[in-house]
Amino acid sequence: MKTVEVSAAHKRLRAALRQGEEETVVLTRRGKPVAAVVPMKGVDAESLALGTSRKFLSILRRSFRELDAEQAISLAEMRRRIK
Repeated sequence: MKTVEVSAAHKRLRAALRQGEEETVVLTRRGKPVAAVVPMKGVDAESLALGTSRKFLSILRRSFRELDAEQAISLAEMRRRIK
């Protein structure tokens, strides 16, 4: 992953965008990450949005905890309940 200082980004933004087509480029301000340019090749906007959604990731973590605790229901049971 590459980083680009925001204060320098106005001069190097075009280069960062070109690099961002191949690998993630992190933009920083005073050495701290503030944003990222992420390659979109093979990724749709919905997948990117879900992958960065705190709410969605929280739902996934809760679901995995339930699976680990054997509190989850089977697919067959879920289908039975929603009919």
